Amino acid sequence: MKIAIHIANIALIFVTAMACLMTGLLIYFNTFGKNYVPHSITSTYATTVYDPVTDQDLPVLEANYYANKNNTGYEVIEFRMNVYSGYAKQGIYARGFQLVWDKDGKPVQYTDPTTQEQSNLWYYDSYNNQSFATGHQYAWGEKMYVDIDDNTYAVAMDGTYQTSTTGFDLAKSTGNFFKAVFTDWGMFSQSSNWNTTTYYDHQYTYEDLLLKVRQIIKSSSNGTGDGVISLIDLGDFLHIYELDEHGNPKNTPIGNRGLINSYFTMAAHYDNRGMAWTKQSLFGSVAGDNQFNITGLTDNLDYWHATTVYNLTEQDFTARYSQADAGFYYILSTALINELKGYNNLEINVVFNISNFNVNVLGFDYYAMNGITVNHLTITAKTQHDFRLLVGSLKDTGLTADQITTTNVNLINTNSGVSL
Repeated sequence: MKIAIHIANIALIFVTAMACLMTGLLIYFNTFGKNYVPHSITSTYATTVYDPVTDQDLPVLEANYYANKNNTGYEVIEFRMNVYSGYAKQGIYARGFQLVWDKDGKPVQYTDPTTQEQSNLWYYDSYNNQSFATGHQYAWGEKMYVDIDDNTYAVAMDGTYQTSTTGFDLAKSTGNFFKAVFTDWGMFSQSSNWNTTTYYDHQYTYEDLLLKVRQIIKSSSNGTGDGVISLIDLGDFLHIYELDEHGNPKNTPIGNRGLINSYFTMAAHYDNRGMAWTKQSLFGSVAGDNQFNITGLTDNLDYWHATTVYNLTEQDFTARYSQADAGFYYILSTALINELKGYNNLEINVVFNISNFNVNVLGFDYYAMNGITVNHLTITAKTQHDFRLLVGSLKDTGLTADQITTTNVNLINTNSGVSL
């Protein structure tokens, strides 16, 4: 009994001590030590910045990815950070980066004219709606200014990662060999007794960041077309810094005590096609060439009279899920429609194969192809399928009933803009 009482007294003392400790810590971190509580920026992230020169609100991050799945051009991932020219926020001086792979899948490299060093990365600056090759390549750790919750912060590419190699260590192996002879020989069978692991620290690059952004866009549930990824954590690459009273970035980033989460909103465009001319680029330039054009099209129609055939498939459409109808409606993105309307002498054919989807395809969404002239529309399915043409879905396409071909498809026309 005495032993039980003794154990109970010890337990009571321990619990009391822990309670006092927790109370003391609570008081401390709410008074003198409140600046030492680990910070989290989960509720504060960079969304937009205001450009006083153009009077525009711009997304902090923009990305553009052309996958070249149809081998019509180049694969391109480009990324732009809309940041202020300085702490005074007199204007947006955006920093841009671009990776380009040619039709053979080989990187199109940039050669520094001064050092003759080669890089896969192309650098651009943008100011007042104009883009041009950068005169200063931002290095690892350099600070840029952004807005977060109406306050100014600095952001920097200064993330690191670690790799390791494991190899034979002669000195370690010899020492453990003699130790095992006189103790336990079975101990020496463990590889850790003759190998040594060496760790290496590396700095992330902007090329690493672009490859990560490409992966994020490809995996996004937004699919192809224009979309916004409203909360993207790039904390492995980009860190956010508070500013002191003089506007200088502090030495350590927010969350440096273990909660490094750098959240951003990113406007993204994802296209299955290849980039074929500069008008598709955020910077109006592909691999430093503002005249890049492999479409066979030209803006100067004084001498251009040929007609180019352009084929769209179901992969060029963006899906919208309708909970009421338990299925998906499809539409061309506004960006793609505007792009196609910018071409001249273009003959557009649409071939929409319902059987290439493994979801419930309902039909064309409201104003799905509104405004582009379509030469012929083909809708097919392997089995009988109802296909709805919602209001305005074929408006101003110039299509007539005899220009629409169907196979195993029953069209349900709801004021689509074409009489069937």
